[in-house]
Amino acid sequence: MENTKDSGSMSLTKYSFNTLINSIIKLFKHKYALDDISENQLYGFGNYDEKQPNLKQEFEKITNSFINGKYLYNKCRELHSGKPQIKLSVYYKNVFFKYLGFKDVFEFLKYELTDKTELKEQQKLLSQEKISKTHYYVVYYYGEDKKMIKGYFTILNNWKTFELVFVYKDTDENIVTYNLYGSIVHQNNFVHFESSLFSEKRKIKGASFIFYIGKSSPTERPIIIGTYSSFDKYDHCIAGKIIAQQFSSKETMLNEAFSNYFDPNISQELIKSRIINESVLPKHILKLSLKSPYSDVFGRIPNNYKLLFNLEDGSMHELKINIKKYDYNISCFEKNIFIENDALSLENKGQILTLNFDVFGVFFLQKVSIYIKTFYLFQDMSQENSGVFSGVDINNNLVTGIVIIETQQVMNKI
Repeated sequence: MENTKDSGSMSLTKYSFNTLINSIIKLFKHKYALDDISENQLYGFGNYDEKQPNLKQEFEKITNSFINGKYLYNKCRELHSGKPQIKLSVYYKNVFFKYLGFKDVFEFLKYELTDKTELKEQQKLLSQEKISKTHYYVVYYYGEDKKMIKGYFTILNNWKTFELVFVYKDTDENIVTYNLYGSIVHQNNFVHFESSLFSEKRKIKGASFIFYIGKSSPTERPIIIGTYSSFDKYDHCIAGKIIAQQFSSKETMLNEAFSNYFDPNISQELIKSRIINESVLPKHILKLSLKSPYSDVFGRIPNNYKLLFNLEDGSMHELKINIKKYDYNISCFEKNIFIENDALSLENKGQILTLNFDVFGVFFLQKVSIYIKTFYLFQDMSQENSGVFSGVDINNNLVTGIVIIETQQVMNKI
C-alpha cells in the first residue's frame, strides 16, 4: 500500500484559505474585467445568470463534471465566520489550486504563502493530519448489454471514504468512465459503501454496495464479495453480485481495470448474476410485466406429480415431486432424495412449462430439464400427459427421452 498525505479531505488554516480564495477571486475578476459582482453570481448558486461568468463554470471547465456553487459559497462563509480551519472535501480539494495553475497544495504554499509563521502553521496542520494508507481494488460485475464490466476502487482515510470509477467501452471501443464518490460504514461483519455522482446539474445518490468481511480487517482479504443496488445507464433499477480484488499499487490496479481480460474464476461467478427492474409504472396488477397475462396458468401449477422418465434405452425411472403453493419450490416425496437448484417458468406465451432441478441422493438422474405443454397438462387432471426431458445421469452421461407426468390428487403434503 502507498502512504499519502494527499488522500481524502484536506484542512487549511484560516490564513491559507483566505489567501487561496482571494487569489482565485482576483484572477477571476481580472480575466473577465469585473469590478463588482454579487456573491450569487460569483460562486454560481441561487438566483444567478448562467450565461454570465461565475466560478462554478470556471471550475467545471477544469473538472469536466458538476460543481456545486453553494459549496464554494459555504466555504467562504466558514472563513468569514472566523472558523480557524477550513476543510476541503476529496472532490473539491484540488480544483482550487488547479484554477490558479498549481498542481497541488504544496506548490501553492511554496509560491503564495510569504508569511513564514503562517506557512509553518499550515505545514504543521498538514503533517498532523493522519497519514492513511490508500487501498486499491478492481471491481467486477455483470453489467449493461450482458457484458462483464470492471471498475476501480480507491479506498481512502482508513476505510472511511472512497472513489470509484467504472470503465465502459462504447460501440467504437473508446473508453468511457463514470466517477462516483462516497463514504464507508462498518457494521458487524459488513462494510457499506454509499456513493454519489455528479450529473450536469447536481449531486445525486449513486450505487450502494455491501461487502462481507467477517471479523477481520477488510485489508486482510485479497478478495471480497458483495452485492450492489443502483440504476444503470438505461435508467433501469438493477442489483446483483459484485467481486472486488485487491492490488498492491495504483499502477497495477489501473492496468487491470483497463485491460480486456477477465479471469474465468471471476466470470464464472458473475455471469447472468443481475436483476433488472424495468422502469415502468403499471396502472394495474395485471400489467406488472409481459408475463402477467399468463398468471392464471402459473397459479395452477402447484400440485403433487408423479414423473415417469422413459429413456432411449427402454429403461424407466419414477420420481414423485411436490410443487408448493406460492413459493413454487420443488421437493421430493422420497426421504432419501433431495432436490436443489430448482426453477420453473412458463415459456412461449405461457404454453410451455419448464422444470429444472438437481437431484441429490440415489436416483438414476442427477440433473433434469423438463418441457411440458400446459394446455394438455391442465385439460384433464386425472390423465397422464407427456413431455420431453434432457439431463445428466448418475454416470455423468447425457440422456434424453419422454417424461410422463401424472397429477397425484391423494398424495400427502410434504
